[in-house]
Amino acid sequence: MEILMIAAMVTACASILIAVMAYWLNHQGETRRSLREARIERVSSQLKHLYGPLLVLTETNEKVWNEYYRRYTLPVGAGPAEMPLSERGEARWHKWVVAVFAPTAQKIREIITARGDLIIGGEMPPVVLEFCAHAATYDALLADWDESGPSKSTLIRHPGNKFLSYVRESYGSLKAEQALLLKAAREAGRTGSDRSAR
Repeated sequence: MEILMIAAMVTACASILIAVMAYWLNHQGETRRSLREARIERVSSQLKHLYGPLLVLTETNEKVWNEYYRRYTLPVGAGPAEMPLSERGEARWHKWVVAVFAPTAQKIREIITARGDLIIGGEMPPVVLEFCAHAATYDALLADWDESGPSKSTLIRHPGNKFLSYVRESYGSLKAEQALLLKAAREAGRTGSDRSAR
């Protein structure tokens, strides 16, 4: 009788232990799944709302600037003060600044301002702040075009390839992370459905 009682207690304890372990493992799995889903959502949001639009605008702006520079051969940096623009060159530059460069810079700045919480890392990268400062100076340039000096350039220069490289690299690393996260989610889903089929 005593042996039967001990066996029953061992069985009951083992059942409780198995139930606790199953609960703990299930909880751990759910926690991992929730964290993975939250990370997928965050990365997707970063791509959709910040880095995707930034990449399109910066790549487009780069192509337009390169073509403008090639065709009209402005000095690097949109005309330093030492090289005044001709009257025709100034009229052309003014038209391009008003129609293309200033509006694009403003759109980029607005996206960064509205979606700055999606920036990779814990703080705003200096090159992003540099670009935003450059974009802000277009307002002053356009408001005071005739008094802006012979170069008709912004007070703060465009950060150049540093900004484009930052956007390209950030977009690329997020796309790679997104692909890995989605692959892991698919594999976890497949493993989970395999288990449930047993």
